[in-house]
Amino acid sequence: MQRRSTGVIQRRGIISVSLLLLLLGAALPGRADDIRFLLHTGAGWIDQDLTTLTGAIQARTDTGVTAFYDDPSHKLHVFYQTTDQHVHQLFFNNTSWVDQDLTTLAGGPLALGSGGISAFAIGKQQHVFYLGNDLNVHHLHYDGTKWSDHNPTALAHGPVTDFSTLLAYPTANGHFHVFYLANNSNDLHELNYNGSAWTDLSLKTVVNQEPADRGWVAGFPVGNQQNFFYPAFSPKDKVHLARLLFNGTKWISQDLSAKVHGLPLSLASGITAFPFTNTQLEVYCVTNDLEVHQFTLANGAWTDQDLNNNQPDGAINQMVAFKTPNNHFHLFYPPNDMYQLEFNGTSWSDQDLTTLSGGGIPNGQGGMAGFAIGGVPYVFYVAE
Repeated sequence: MQRRSTGVIQRRGIISVSLLLLLLGAALPGRADDIRFLLHTGAGWIDQDLTTLTGAIQARTDTGVTAFYDDPSHKLHVFYQTTDQHVHQLFFNNTSWVDQDLTTLAGGPLALGSGGISAFAIGKQQHVFYLGNDLNVHHLHYDGTKWSDHNPTALAHGPVTDFSTLLAYPTANGHFHVFYLANNSNDLHELNYNGSAWTDLSLKTVVNQEPADRGWVAGFPVGNQQNFFYPAFSPKDKVHLARLLFNGTKWISQDLSAKVHGLPLSLASGITAFPFTNTQLEVYCVTNDLEVHQFTLANGAWTDQDLNNNQPDGAINQMVAFKTPNNHFHLFYPPNDMYQLEFNGTSWSDQDLTTLSGGGIPNGQGGMAGFAIGGVPYVFYVAE
């Protein structure tokens, strides 16, 4: 059940000393289904309970989580669904964390329930996509002054959905791309905004996309290309990792598990991905041996590596991964506590961040989001 997102859109910047110090308040006691925030200060890991800090309504147990850092205002933003089926934003205003009910501010419908939410910022404008209880994809738009609600599904005459799969990102040409599953089918659709109008594209029709399973998804653009990773299924290899590639001219469908002769995916495996370079792509998932696997596209070929980190990896939460400017890879995942796998260019190391920070324990169903600002990792997740 992908809740989002996120494809992770990594945004780089320099975090000021004053902002860093403001973020380093003492970690507060956790409570069920709170949004937690992990930050590495250079001296160590700190975990904060943002729900407690802001007095916000608790998160749905199975909500998606998406987050970004907007460069113009230098603010952190995290989006999720609360127990009353509203979409909320927690943001750091350079002094304190603040809670906003975007459903109320924008006049949008209630969220469908478990699942999908995805967001990005372009300049001072913010864009949040979620699945409404009218079974349509909705777009919450902040224009720098106020929030408004739009219905891309209706505008594009796309199919409705009662699934939770959702991913959105912009491309360099200013287009928006939103991916979701059509109702009562295994067919993926793309809602495309070209700057003036929304259109709907059936990927099953244009590329004979493999049947998509309900599950986490990830994706990102690279130059003129688009990459979308999702769980697909077939009688041959059961649930596997699939890729939809738009090469600038047409869509291409690929079975990545078959390309590497890999194992089927674990049920409800997390999927996360990022581009290391324009030609090297990194994708992470859990296979049915309950191990975290790294799929790498380099020199035009895919390889599969079992990271063999000796943790019980059968987590059903989303994972999140990104790189830092020193070209280290950071993968965050919750087999029980929150763990980080870090690749320093030579080898992988494994850390229990819950133990190191005294922070929360992932709740086993919620989403996760993260990125790096300069060399500082930021991670948001749903905790017990």
